[in-house]
Amino acid sequence: MARPRDPRRDEAKEAWLKSNGEAKLKDIATYLGVSASTIRKWKAQDRWEDELKGSAPKSKRSAPKQGAPKGNDNAKGNKGGAAPKGNKNAVGNSGGAAPRGNKNALTTGEYESILFDTLTEEEQELFSIVDTSPVSQIEENIRILAIRERRMLQRINDIIEGMTEKEVRILKQLRKTKVPVEKPDFENGGFKEVIVNKEELVVVEEEETTYRKIDDILKIEDALTRVQNQKQKAIKLLFEMTEAYPQRTEIALRRLKLDEEAAKKDTQIDLVKDNVDLSNLSDEELEKELKKYGLS
Repeated sequence: MARPRDPRRDEAKEAWLKSNGEAKLKDIATYLGVSASTIRKWKAQDRWEDELKGSAPKSKRSAPKQGAPKGNDNAKGNKGGAAPKGNKNAVGNSGGAAPRGNKNALTTGEYESILFDTLTEEEQELFSIVDTSPVSQIEENIRILAIRERRMLQRINDIIEGMTEKEVRILKQLRKTKVPVEKPDFENGGFKEVIVNKEELVVVEEEETTYRKIDDILKIEDALTRVQNQKQKAIKLLFEMTEAYPQRTEIALRRLKLDEEAAKKDTQIDLVKDNVDLSNLSDEELEKELKKYGLS
């Protein structure tokens, strides 16, 4: 047998609608003597918001039928497809992508196209003073990653310190209770006990949630590993640019210089072996001999 509908359900809805949606659900719950979670459930199931906005769904009986009514000739002769010859409704519309600066699909900003004329004054100022040198950019990236790494370690530490397997959610509401109070008895002398109404916070709902905080720690540690890997790559790249590359360049120049000196010595040895006398040669003969031994 179906459970009868609670009459307070309609009372709650009527009270909320009369207040134009401004009445607090917990106040309605206190007035009707039910829990706030019950009021929230009724509100969702009965779609109070839709009725307040006047957008409650129409019944199937009153829903309009799809398609044109019988005898309607508005679409007569229209075979669908492209616009008829001579139609100029789309003149000037080149189709394709959205116009320049359109941000209809902007969500996180990760792939946003940055156009200078769309920047704010602060962004334009920052745009002109940003140090674009590779070394400065890498150093800044390392600092940001180091700060991010510290924050994540701090979050892990905070979770460990407050680690618990259970959390209790307690909902209290003001309720009128009868409390015995002693008052002076002026007629008979002494004191007499009187029952008075007093408002005090009473626990009306208590919810215990069990979950494993170790899962939160593992998620943060996983993200921390990715941040640390990025930091290590940035440090390695900085070393390559500032230390390793200059060292390799210097070594290459020294090797080139040694090769040149060795080549000169080999040429001098060849001249001695061939008993070549360069002192009495004309300019043309001298140039010819130097080319022969690779000295020109």
